[in-house]
Amino acid sequence: MPSLRDVALRAGVSSSTASRVLSPSSHPVRAETRERVLRAAVELDFQPNRLARALVTARTHTIGAIVHDISDPYFGEIVRGLEDAARLSDYQVFVCSSDREPDRELAYVRALLSYRVDGVVFAGGGIEDRRYQADLRRLLNGYRELGGAVVLLAPHTFSAPSITADNHAGSAKMTRYLLELGHRRIGFVAGPPHVRTSQVRLNGYGDALGEHGVPYDPTLVTPGWFTSEGGAKAVSELLEQSPDLTAVFASNDVMAFGVLHELASRGIAVPEEISVAGFDDVQVAAYLHSPLTTVRIPMYEMGQEGALMVLDILEGRRVRSRRLPVELVVRSSTRPPGART
Repeated sequence: MPSLRDVALRAGVSSSTASRVLSPSSHPVRAETRERVLRAAVELDFQPNRLARALVTARTHTIGAIVHDISDPYFGEIVRGLEDAARLSDYQVFVCSSDREPDRELAYVRALLSYRVDGVVFAGGGIEDRRYQADLRRLLNGYRELGGAVVLLAPHTFSAPSITADNHAGSAKMTRYLLELGHRRIGFVAGPPHVRTSQVRLNGYGDALGEHGVPYDPTLVTPGWFTSEGGAKAVSELLEQSPDLTAVFASNDVMAFGVLHELASRGIAVPEEISVAGFDDVQVAAYLHSPLTTVRIPMYEMGQEGALMVLDILEGRRVRSRRLPVELVVRSSTRPPGART
């Protein structure tokens, strides 16, 4: 690979002059000299050494993103938004999947901080674990004191600037819609009990039932762990405990896919016998055999806004946490309750 010295020799300047042109230096360089250096860099396909630049600027131009599961299309959309916005400012994004395991997430945070990333974005909800919470606060407090930026894209267990979707409102909105269709026995497939986002969405479901005078029935709620396999298992348990249910609200689309698969394997028609709803509106939700009624979260925009918030913090600009609105998307997987055959 060509070095800075090679560029300097091609341009007929000193290495220090070439460095001033190819780095963020504010030292004045004549326009003619600058043009010669830039032309030489292009001709040699010179790539600046990011680590060397970091020693000078105290910036690595990197952002760490901690997601729960990159195979979940919800996080894929968020990461795409992060990357697209970061790339416009010459930043790169490193992605870590924690699988919602406290020790694994802490290990990734420590690794990112050791690599001196300029910012850390938490795309997944906080984990309810006291030791994890204490260790995470200690790590991030020290990191922020040294100038690092921390941004949240989901409800978490510590305070930081955030761009989040209104998970409670979305869950309540979907529950109200099912109630208005006439459903009263609505099964709820929750996420992992130890994840803050799961609790917020469950609370939205329970609050909407209360508004309509429908008692909260714990036999209608079971965890699906935010996976399609978990969704399939959860609806099997719900049918065993409450064979009279007429609707299933899965608190993410991936679990709803598992619910649909399990109902189809049992010969239960959707929506004629059981209505099914999801949450997130990942791209494939609109293209199923029974297109999925769901809550749309602006995932890509959340990622974009998260990256821009990191850059604003690094530049010392004032930032304001925001909660983005969600939208009810009605498709053909839901209808008023019908008779079970």
